[in-house]
Amino acid sequence: MIAWAGPLIALLALVFGVIAFLRLPPRPALGAALMAGGVALGALRQFALALPLAALGFSVWRSAQPVGGGPSPGKVSEVRTAGLAMTLDHDSGAMDGEVITGRFAGAALSALSAEELQALVAEFETAGDEDSLSLLLAYLDRRGGGEDPGDAAPPPAGAGGLGKAEAYRILGLEPGASLEEIRAAHHRLIRRVHPDLGGSDALAALINAAKEVLDPD
Repeated sequence: MIAWAGPLIALLALVFGVIAFLRLPPRPALGAALMAGGVALGALRQFALALPLAALGFSVWRSAQPVGGGPSPGKVSEVRTAGLAMTLDHDSGAMDGEVITGRFAGAALSALSAEELQALVAEFETAGDEDSLSLLLAYLDRRGGGEDPGDAAPPPAGAGGLGKAEAYRILGLEPGASLEEIRAAHHRLIRRVHPDLGGSDALAALINAAKEVLDPD
């Protein structure tokens, strides 16, 4: 993409948002402005903020529509990166995605367990795919309310719920990795998903559990 194309798209999105704000009643205008902000952030590849903001804007805008109004049925927006194709359903506001690369290629994010999602985080981290990683973490943050089947809390550290093979996979390591590699992988991943940094409690607990299995001291 041409270097200035992203900022230009972002600017146009913000202009449309301002126009919407001037022409619509307050609540629909707020929703339109939030969605425009989400589009602008997406154009600047700030996916971790773009999708939640766009989804919030859509929810606000849709709630202000009269009965029978609102978006056309079946309309879906999509954001693609090298590793993910993320969709937002305009009817329900539901967010999901399909994995494009790696061992989970073709799988829907909503069908993956917490362990599999953490393995996917590790895959994107190892591959240096920052865009897909940001998009996945945004999805996990939105999914963090526990509404999806895969959101069940992982086994607590030291409870024997994880085997060594699974622990290595969660940390994105090969079996037999050194303690230094285990600790480095744990440190790298926990920075990405720690709840204090806006990440997922379930995934942070899972990463800690994996480290506890491989490095109990």
